[in-house]
Amino acid sequence: MEMIGFFREMAHRNGSEIFRESIQGKVRDHPAYPKAEVKRYLDSGHPIFDIMETTLDVVNGSFRVPGGSSLVSDGFFVWRADLSAYVESYNIDLPPHFISFVIENGFSVPSASHQTLLSVSAAAEKALGFRADGGAGPSVSA
Repeated sequence: MEMIGFFREMAHRNGSEIFRESIQGKVRDHPAYPKAEVKRYLDSGHPIFDIMETTLDVVNGSFRVPGGSSLVSDGFFVWRADLSAYVESYNIDLPPHFISFVIENGFSVPSASHQTLLSVSAAAEKALGFRADGGAGPSVSA
């Protein structure tokens, strides 16, 4: 599993290794990939972790994405749901090996087993520092 498109400006807390790069250094005048096809690929990934919040464009505030920090995957790569909006608006530079993977798959997200997606989701949650919360219900004692 590899996480892409997680930029420092999107981090809710400091120090996370996942959010080490700045998006400012990734904005391009022209994409180095077929933008419409890559955007469609990103938009059609398998949802693996839903987050109910609207994200604001961290470059210049020009758009909002409902559920933007939700996680999406193709079974190998994991990205935020708002990554396609950054591709659309700013031609964000993406890792060459990701673009190669997308092209090799004919710009179609490959199918992934339920177990694969559960494993990818658990690994992504751990990498982002999420933890299980018992909720507000009554505690169970033995």
